[in-house]
Amino acid sequence: MTDKTKGSGCDLFEQATKNYEQALQAGLKLHQDAAKCWMDLVSNGGSAQGWSARFTQAATESLAAAQKRIEENLKLVEHSSRASLDLLQKAVDVTQADTASAGQSKMQEVWEASLSALRTNTAAITQANSRLLDSWMQFIPKVNPAKAARASA
Repeated sequence: MTDKTKGSGCDLFEQATKNYEQALQAGLKLHQDAAKCWMDLVSNGGSAQGWSARFTQAATESLAAAQKRIEENLKLVEHSSRASLDLLQKAVDVTQADTASAGQSKMQEVWEASLSALRTNTAAITQANSRLLDSWMQFIPKVNPAKAARASA
């Protein structure tokens, strides 16, 4: 394995780790905002019918967004499955190499394709999680209009 290959592998791993950390931080922010929302709901009171109507409206509006996210995730799973099958085929091809150098070359192709698939999947998952968090962040002010009014002021 050359230094260039090692470097690109390390760079990909660092990028994947950075993307994971960003997704984790966004998730923590979502949990913090959700906790604040629930605390505001409890402290501000209000009629049960009013809260029920707001929750029902917000849930109805979020169904379309949830369905879209599910469709995106299904496409991601399908894409990942195809990529995995391609990688498996490349791995099988390594065993059919005539010479050691040909096998080494094919194995390098497998590793490069694996790292590329990892980078692509990590980016796609990060984007999907980001869109999911954005959907939830749009949902919170709809549930708690008092907080939304304070935020816009």
